[in-house]
Amino acid sequence: MKTSHFLSARIAAAACATMLLASAARAEPKYKADVPSSLITPDKVQTELLGELTFRDGMPSEATVRKTYDYIDLSRAVDAFLNGIPATSVYAMLEGLKQAGAKPGDLVLWENLYDARSLLLTPQTTTPYAFAEINVKDEPVIVEVPAGRLVGAVDDAFFRWVTDLGVTGPNQGKGGKYVFIGPDYKGQLPDGYRVVKTPTYRNFLFLRALVQDGDLEAATLGLRTQFRIYPLSKLNNPPKGRVVNASGAKINTIHANDYDYWAELNAVVQYEPADAFNPEVVG
Repeated sequence: MKTSHFLSARIAAAACATMLLASAARAEPKYKADVPSSLITPDKVQTELLGELTFRDGMPSEATVRKTYDYIDLSRAVDAFLNGIPATSVYAMLEGLKQAGAKPGDLVLWENLYDARSLLLTPQTTTPYAFAEINVKDEPVIVEVPAGRLVGAVDDAFFRWVTDLGVTGPNQGKGGKYVFIGPDYKGQLPDGYRVVKTPTYRNFLFLRALVQDGDLEAATLGLRTQFRIYPLSKLNNPPKGRVVNASGAKINTIHANDYDYWAELNAVVQYEPADAFNPEVVG
């Protein structure tokens, strides 16, 4: 009798176990994925820059969130600093010309060569430099370049190439007249001028006068007597070109490397058209 009850109990237990296993099998999710271990967030992650980061069931702790946001802010600030250097470089260059007493349209000329009293990024002391600002925000600007041994170009407010001038320019050193227009100008333009469109309002013009036989005066003669920049509205009565001699001048044309850098970059962003720069960089 006892044996019969024991067997019955064993059979019932086995049946129950079978039912439980079958129930567990039925409870297994039909669409369960095989999740690789590489997708699972560990409870602790040791990093070189942020130290230890902690998680619970894949969710970051409050300290980890704070560290991460601080790192994102810093990395984006560094990225903005690096991306903005071309813009602040041109801005500082043009603002530095004002320290020499120049206004937009004036030609700043190191006619007696450059020396260490002026702060420039990449100068040398054997060739006369000539810089100027071409500002097309209000209207197009006429630029008259004399013939001669001149080498140079015009860059926009983001240091992007706009056109070559002088020997390497379209007139190959024979001199020429250009009319620079801004991105939103739609008015009439005079005949006989080479039209140059720029995506920004402020533009940086630079030229170097190639010296022959050590004659500085001859090398800069055309720049001093024939070079002119003036607004289109004065086409029928163009003013005489104004030259500012910067040799020996204590001016700074290099962008800041402290918090003032951001003020310089902001000045460029506020002044120039919103679509003058790459949208991703602006963002």
